[in-house]
Amino acid sequence: MQKFILIFTLVISISVSDGYSQNRSIVFIDSSWQEILAIAKKENKIIFLDAYASWCGPCKWMAANMFTNDSIADYYNKNFICTSIDMEKGEGPNLRGKYAVRAYPSLIFINQDGEMVHERVGAPQRVRDYIDMARIARNPDEGLAGYKKRYEAGNNSPQFIQTYLTRLSEAYIPVNSVIQKYFATQKESDLLSRVNWNIIYRFVSDLNDPVFTFFLKHQAEYAAAYSKDSVNNKISDVFLYALRSALQNPKIKLADSLYNAMKVKVKGSGFEGAGKVIFTSDLQWLQMRGKNNEFLELAFNDLDKYYANDYNMLSNISWIVASMTNESKYMEKALSWSKQSLSIREEPFNTNIYASILFKLGNKDEAIEKEKQAIALAKKNNFPAAPYEEALKKMEEPK
Repeated sequence: MQKFILIFTLVISISVSDGYSQNRSIVFIDSSWQEILAIAKKENKIIFLDAYASWCGPCKWMAANMFTNDSIADYYNKNFICTSIDMEKGEGPNLRGKYAVRAYPSLIFINQDGEMVHERVGAPQRVRDYIDMARIARNPDEGLAGYKKRYEAGNNSPQFIQTYLTRLSEAYIPVNSVIQKYFATQKESDLLSRVNWNIIYRFVSDLNDPVFTFFLKHQAEYAAAYSKDSVNNKISDVFLYALRSALQNPKIKLADSLYNAMKVKVKGSGFEGAGKVIFTSDLQWLQMRGKNNEFLELAFNDLDKYYANDYNMLSNISWIVASMTNESKYMEKALSWSKQSLSIREEPFNTNIYASILFKLGNKDEAIEKEKQAIALAKKNNFPAAPYEEALKKMEEPK
């Protein structure tokens, strides 16, 4: 059972409705970069470059689960010259610099002249994401490069900016300067429009941004137009980001001072969800500072108050608590949280956590049965089952 380092690292299981197939795979050409460019020119096709690193877990997952999907393989083999290159070996470092690779995996579409036309960073878990990015790449005006060219030419319409910000964020490129320049052109009355709400919701993350200040002041109007839950979620996210950022300062005393000052600001904001934000952030702060006893008490007293219906949080905190202590008061509480998580939604990860807590409490037979269920769920949903199978072996070992 892998320990969670920070409570904000959510374990999310995603069912891919498209399903996986292992019959066909993307055919990656293993040739020099110049040869690949020559093939692309000869066949009049765009190059699809899977820029990866050997140590990158998501890269391996994507290669095993998405590049072997029939729909993806057929579309990419038909429309692109595909190559997969380790950015830390051979020609990789030069290509990494040329195409400004910032993270792995980077999925880069390159024209026959060697120019990037579109890019997306990360390993999407839906088949349609791969098809969508490929279709975008085939349209010169729709790719990241096309949007950048139109932006630099002065296109500043709200819908255009919204899509451009999406293109930038999917490529892991900072968006703050674009956001600031755009909102400088908007009147306050324009900020309540749906497209600007979408931009605020998806891209504004700075607590001190004047646009966020306006949004916070007018949260009731946004809630009436776009739902109270979405408004509360956005405010919570920005506050949590600000609190986490304060904790990142390498000087602990200064970090704690900044953190406490930020808490005062959050509490004084008038936001009805401030208590939940502070609770969530305090759990992380206590865990980071090694204040286990205080963490246990805070979780014991208030987790049910704020997260009774959040299966991710219930499961994550239950395992952190079970990892911190053997005291029955907290262990029984951790078991109840884990059980509650399963009652909301059964996933391989929270079933595994429930089994692990049962095993730690000495309920070996029940733990083994639950671990078998975790394995079955993983296999049913095409998730890696090896960690759960390893946990089962340890549970079944004779003492």
